[in-house]
Amino acid sequence: MNTKPKIDGIVIVEGKTDSNKLQSLFDVTTIETNGTHLSTKTIALIQQAAKHQRVILFLDPDGPGESIRRKLNKYLDHYDQAFVKKADSVSKKKVGVAEANDRAIIKALQHTLSYDKNQTSLTWDEYLQLQLSTKDKRKKITDFLNISESNNKQLFKRLNMLNLTYQQLRKIIKE
Repeated sequence: MNTKPKIDGIVIVEGKTDSNKLQSLFDVTTIETNGTHLSTKTIALIQQAAKHQRVILFLDPDGPGESIRRKLNKYLDHYDQAFVKKADSVSKKKVGVAEANDRAIIKALQHTLSYDKNQTSLTWDEYLQLQLSTKDKRKKITDFLNISESNNKQLFKRLNMLNLTYQQLRKIIKE
């Protein structure tokens, strides 16, 4: 009997095609945001789910996906995130979870990152000392952590939510 691996928790995706893709690979429960039209009812459902089980945000690596992440960050204190990269897309026209290759999806859900927006592990001065103002250095960090590329402000927030320290980040940069 060939059974699909079970994903522990509820995965938040943008739409039905994302749910269908994940359900073809895993035994998984999803909640769909219906794109950026994230209703207060859907937000309340995600908040309720987060009280009782693990919530994983698995959104497209594009502007609307980042917008949904930022919006949900306002309502959730702790959650996990999974990321696929634009380069993981099998489609030339569209990027996203549903368009990503199976291997990238499996890897993303095997390597989720826990976020806690109440963490402060890195000061702005330490961030500046790391000289992450160049896109290449930020890309090295985001590639290593398998998170979407970010501007300075967003990366600083994410590194703190991941509870990463100055020393850990220096080590990543040097590798």
